[in-house]
Amino acid sequence: MHSHGHTCHELFALRTGKWGRLPDVVIWPKHHQQVVTIVNAAMDNNVCLIPFGGGTNVSGALECPVKETRTICSLDLTAMDKILSIDEKNLTVTVEAGIIGQDMERQLRTKGYTCGHEPDSIEFSSVGGWVATRSSGMKKNIYGNIEDLVVHMRFVTPVGTIEKNFLGPRNSVGPDIHHFIMGSEGDYDYFG
Repeated sequence: MHSHGHTCHELFALRTGKWGRLPDVVIWPKHHQQVVTIVNAAMDNNVCLIPFGGGTNVSGALECPVKETRTICSLDLTAMDKILSIDEKNLTVTVEAGIIGQDMERQLRTKGYTCGHEPDSIEFSSVGGWVATRSSGMKKNIYGNIEDLVVHMRFVTPVGTIEKNFLGPRNSVGPDIHHFIMGSEGDYDYFG
């Protein structure tokens, strides 16, 4: 079911069978270009999109608005679950938004690496969800929070795809789009 996260009231509603509005359709894109196509089609047809990663959200962002009259589509990114590349020189990894944290860590360990980000929900939550919720992990004092670890993002918005690179070394050049996107709970973008 794609209409709830892990807040107490959502879990209670699920256990008692008293949930509200459900998505009208669920779509599982397999790559970035499909996300672009889906977002464009949603805009053209006035469809409400709600991104879905691991389903562990605790802020109510996955709930379908009860009074929403438009078609609601759950954009489930779990089929976008691959490590695309590992840059051994720069010690960076490129992953798709739907990869579950535990699966990514397992694959990285086979090569002798770790991401180091370890939220309580690592076995269920996705990397895209970490970025969308500005996730913090148990090892943040060693590796930092997710915003300290991300060096490049590509995300789809209703006005197109935006890519953002990390500014390093640290500098002050005005507002940083990282801080607009990270923690947005999917309000402005879809990672794809």
